[in-house]
Amino acid sequence: MLDLLCFFLRWFCDFVELKTPQTNQTKCFSVHQWLDEVSDKIRFSMTNYQNIPCDEKRHGTTMSNYQYYTVRIKTNTTNLSSKASMNTWIKLFGKSHQTEQIPLDRTIDNQQAFQRNNSIDTFEIRTSIKLKSLEKIEFYYEFEKANGKFSLEWIEITNLSNGIISCFPVNRILTQSINNTQTQQILTLNESNNKSCSY
Repeated sequence: MLDLLCFFLRWFCDFVELKTPQTNQTKCFSVHQWLDEVSDKIRFSMTNYQNIPCDEKRHGTTMSNYQYYTVRIKTNTTNLSSKASMNTWIKLFGKSHQTEQIPLDRTIDNQQAFQRNNSIDTFEIRTSIKLKSLEKIEFYYEFEKANGKFSLEWIEITNLSNGIISCFPVNRILTQSINNTQTQQILTLNESNNKSCSY
């Protein structure tokens, strides 16, 4: 696990790479988000990493058969808590191929997602399906408790092999069906633009 204690005004962190001189082992922790000034210090705990140099991962020169993406999701308001959380997945679609349903079960800073108002949760996902372009996404969700509700502003996908960003506006309130929990629901998003959702 990597703990980062940051003092800053505003900067963009792409990744953190750690290398052990004694063993020559390299670990790449993906961040890929703006770090805004919320207080005098902000601490991140990152547990997801790969044993490859970050430059190899970014440019796709690793021998891995996987394609890596970061998924950033902006929550406006939420009534979820640790006792009323939700399960989420995402599926990416190209022109002629699609990925499997990929679980969004852990943020890169190891926080439980969708539990803070006006916040951005960032995930890193991987898939063996190579997509030449990103045409649409499907966001799957199910609430674990009754009366779950939260509103999404946008979902942003970044292909880490080529740096291409796709921003999918959402601006919807998501709830479970009446008297129905643990039932997977789908949000399909077709329209995107090729710039960061943060601007």
